[in-house]
Amino acid sequence: MRTPRLANRQISLLMFLLLTVCTAIAQPSLPLTQWRLSCPDPSDRSFSTSIVVSVPGCLHTDLLDHGLIPDPFYGTNEETLQWLSHVPCTYTCDFWRDELPDKKNIELVLAGVTGYAEIFLNGQPLFHQDNTNIMDNAYRTWRFPLDKKIRTYNLIEVRFAPAQQIIDQRKASVPYALPEERAWLRMPPYQSGWDWGPKLTTCGITGKAYIGQSAMVDNFSSFTFEQEGDQTLLYYDITFNKSKKGGGHCSIKLDDSPLNNFHVELFNSESHQYVFAHLTESPYTLWQPNGTGTPALHDVAITFENGKKNEALHMRTGFRTVELRQTKDSKGQSFEFVINGKAVFAKGVNWIPADFFPHKMTEERYRELLQACKDANINMIRVWGGGIYEPDIFYDLCDEMGIMVWQDFMFAGTLYPGDESFIENVKKEAIEQVMRLRRHPCIVLWCGNNEVKNGWEDWGWQANYTSEQREQLDHDMRYLFDTLLADVVKTYGAGVPYIPTSPLWGWGHPECCTEGDSHYWGVWWGELPFEMWYQKTGRFMSEYGFQSYPDLRTLQTVIPDTALHLGSPELNNHQKHARGVQIIDKAMNQYFHRPDNLEDYAYVSQLVQAYGIGMALEEHRRRAPYCMGTLVWQLNDCWPVASWSGIDYYGRRKALYYEMKRQFAPVIIACDTLQDGKLPVYVVSDRNEKLSCQLKLTLFQLNGSIISSQTTKNQEITPLKSKHFIDFPITRANLSHYFLQIECLDDNGNMLARKVQFFCYPGQLGLSEAPITVRRIDDTTVEVNSSALQYGVELSANVDGYFDDNYFTLLPNMPKRIKFVPKETIKGNVAFSARAYRKP
Repeated sequence: MRTPRLANRQISLLMFLLLTVCTAIAQPSLPLTQWRLSCPDPSDRSFSTSIVVSVPGCLHTDLLDHGLIPDPFYGTNEETLQWLSHVPCTYTCDFWRDELPDKKNIELVLAGVTGYAEIFLNGQPLFHQDNTNIMDNAYRTWRFPLDKKIRTYNLIEVRFAPAQQIIDQRKASVPYALPEERAWLRMPPYQSGWDWGPKLTTCGITGKAYIGQSAMVDNFSSFTFEQEGDQTLLYYDITFNKSKKGGGHCSIKLDDSPLNNFHVELFNSESHQYVFAHLTESPYTLWQPNGTGTPALHDVAITFENGKKNEALHMRTGFRTVELRQTKDSKGQSFEFVINGKAVFAKGVNWIPADFFPHKMTEERYRELLQACKDANINMIRVWGGGIYEPDIFYDLCDEMGIMVWQDFMFAGTLYPGDESFIENVKKEAIEQVMRLRRHPCIVLWCGNNEVKNGWEDWGWQANYTSEQREQLDHDMRYLFDTLLADVVKTYGAGVPYIPTSPLWGWGHPECCTEGDSHYWGVWWGELPFEMWYQKTGRFMSEYGFQSYPDLRTLQTVIPDTALHLGSPELNNHQKHARGVQIIDKAMNQYFHRPDNLEDYAYVSQLVQAYGIGMALEEHRRRAPYCMGTLVWQLNDCWPVASWSGIDYYGRRKALYYEMKRQFAPVIIACDTLQDGKLPVYVVSDRNEKLSCQLKLTLFQLNGSIISSQTTKNQEITPLKSKHFIDFPITRANLSHYFLQIECLDDNGNMLARKVQFFCYPGQLGLSEAPITVRRIDDTTVEVNSSALQYGVELSANVDGYFDDNYFTLLPNMPKRIKFVPKETIKGNVAFSARAYRKP
């Protein structure tokens, strides 16, 4: 019998086979979806109100559903609802013993308990796995054994204390203040307010609630596999429920076929067992990221039998290797993801909770957002550390669509307590989440936190503490992120890499551009011009962005008609950055112009955002392989708001989304800045194979007249490298009346990429007033044309949906057809309209 070599987990030697079931599996038998909420009456807080509510839910949405509070998103209602974080409330649920099909080995399971709560059964404290009845971590699943506690009739009470009261009590336990008081309670940080979201500190049971029979197998995973000659050796990790007695037989099927020559050997008496199997062939197809191949998935079934009962577990998973390659070089240190032995340029976005109240999210909404990512050639999402660990459906869809996930632990923008109770709570949170997610091939990185090291070193926090306090806080920070979470990922993470923090260096340090990942906020926070992207490109750009306002239709859902104007209090409440309007105005005046009415202001703000971030994306890709990833802040919104997003709260795609789609194409043309009358032109390819191509460069007047044209010789393009093709001479005066069209053609004359290059800011272009003709081909196709160049063409329809291209440059006398995808079944004819950028 061979003993698993548990220490031999180096990525260079092993491929990780991800077959994991969530820990502590219970068999649901009684869903607990109907509860009763008791809390102070919003109309008169000296009295209580009691209402029937559904779980999942929370205090704010439950009261809103019953019409007891106004919509927190509307106008300035947010301000009037702050009292809700200062009052207690209780959720109760009852059940009868005869409702339970199983009477033995049963447990109550509660997930997503947000806030600070104590739980009681029939008036007595009910203890969970930590031997207490207190629940104070929204990121953990609480399990309560019910044997010998159940009566004929039973009442469950979950009593929430005011969140602010608990925070204030814990703050008083130490002689210094942490930078943000939200650190004292393990609930989603963003709910205490962010520069893109409201402050609505809530409480409730936001996940599943049910009574079920505890399972024999707590967890099953196959954490390693390696080749030995013509055989594949699999190692499995099976964890049995410690409360159970006896063993059993496990069998595993892959895609309905038994694994060849599979045999289980249990070789120690503890609940944690290692087993292995030999395969004479490799019955799998590797999972590949979007754009590099097929994200192959496999069905896995695990059956446990011990003569008394059978348990069957099913899942979908994929096989892939992952490495975060950080290699020293002459300029610093690389930062690149290697999937299945091949480097991948990460083209992606940062993700925040897609609804301020995450329990309102549906599979349909997740699918719409993630499908939009896939359609935009996105291959990586960073789940930001100030939000939530997303539900299983999010990761299932990322698996399905080939979208890699950089997963932050939920720590962001502040220091955290270092006491034993907090550390133990966080450790259990981390173990649960890592074990839950490790079956997903999409998970390619765990990161300890968002901007905690950055804040400690650069945001002035240390000035608030004595030298002794600084030493203690520094120790606590390093232990949590450099030791504790690192050990959890190493032990339970199935070989996925870990980094302690993001970014490695703040944007004011020169090292931010030479090693580690970079959050470059000199543009926006530093109010520096977009041209700084040419100077500040790091090895992996994991955060950067610029704000815009959403479409007027989105604003109309939360702003009264009388307040739909710039500067109104209601509109200002949906701009959460203190200098947001000032920074957008500055960029508008520099690159475009600042409109006076809200509808045009929102439109031009989106053009500004797309222009600036498009410049960054193009430069990041041009700098490959020095730079091997770019993640825009941010993809989505959690409510209707002015923000850095490319898709707004209702799924409406901004100009930024379409610019990302263009810049994330497999092959792009990129230009450096104009130098001594010459324009350096590059081609960048993410395709797996080498390309042979040529460039056709045509200089036009804005009215479509051709000034000159030339075609380069064929050159070979190596994947993941930027190829300098030509320095195109520009000798014309008054460049605001010209543009350069660059076409990349393969050996057969097929178009691989096209770029329209201007020689001045969009607001300086000599644009004409020529109209745009809009021709409806059918309900899903529209054609536009114009006799002169049109910049920032925005298509609209009289029904909700999206276009496969929008906010584009329309070339003179070159008709363009665009597909429209309606959100719902079309009733009647679809009417299309178009507008383009005009400077007064």
